[in-house]
Amino acid sequence: MISFQVLNPCGAVGSTKGAYAPRLPDLAGKTIGMLSNQLGEADRIFPAMRELLRKRFPTANIIPHTEFPQGGDRIDSAEIVQIVQSKKCDAVIVGNAQ
Repeated sequence: MISFQVLNPCGAVGSTKGAYAPRLPDLAGKTIGMLSNQLGEADRIFPAMRELLRKRFPTANIIPHTEFPQGGDRIDSAEIVQIVQSKKCDAVIVGNAQ
């Protein structure tokens, strides 16, 4: 007999840091930072994502991943939090995955 365990992919389940922040209703006029863990061809994905976001939300200020320290071990560091706050980001996109 084969058995499988199904896990909930939602990051809030079992998180010691609590639930995610409330979602923004719209990105128009917002500052969005892009944070990279340097996996999954981030140097190709993030520029494409930035262009799509610019088309959909022309008034959004999108800060590219290259303006932040990169790497999976740094994404939730105090250093990144401070930089995100100093750039007055309303939201961040965190990725990529592998």
